Amino acid sequence: MDLSQQLLDIQDIEQSLQLTFPAAYKTFLTTDENQAANPNTEYDLVDFNGYTAWGIRFIKLDASYSKNLEAIAEVVLQPRKLIPFAWSISSGDWLVFDYRETDEKPSLLYIDHEMALCLEDAESEAQSENVTVEEIMEGNLSVLCENFETFHAALKLATDDENDEDDEDNSTLVTEV
Repeated sequence: MDLSQQLLDIQDIEQSLQLTFPAAYKTFLTTDENQAANPNTEYDLVDFNGYTAWGIRFIKLDASYSKNLEAIAEVVLQPRKLIPFAWSISSGDWLVFDYRETDEKPSLLYIDHEMALCLEDAESEAQSENVTVEEIMEGNLSVLCENFETFHAALKLATDDENDEDDEDNSTLVTEV
């Protein structure tokens, strides 16, 4: 995909969501030599604020992006404020921008897919434990860091030979929780 089309796709998604992605994130997606050459490039994040993930892939910001919003809506109450941008293909964890408190500089969260409850399960558990659904669903989210720049600086290019061009294109829809 050429750069001008990629920038138009990003702008369309931002308009649709009524937000602006962090500048460093957009720059990374459009100008990083590894990411621009192969959107299936994988990165590792080792013991970053207590979180480790292998095989992180960034979600393509194109016409298929809405499928990711639909998938994440199963595990968050505000899917238009918690915006997926990557996932770990080894664990299935989502990495999301948190726009709930600010539209300027979203913090980054992760959703551990093995621990996350879907809305239906959260409603059931909330009744039995006498807590709110919001409290249960908030438990699906864990803080990763304050901004994309910090996160990006901690990423390491995965060097596993299996990450090469033999991978099928899984960068559109991440995983179901």
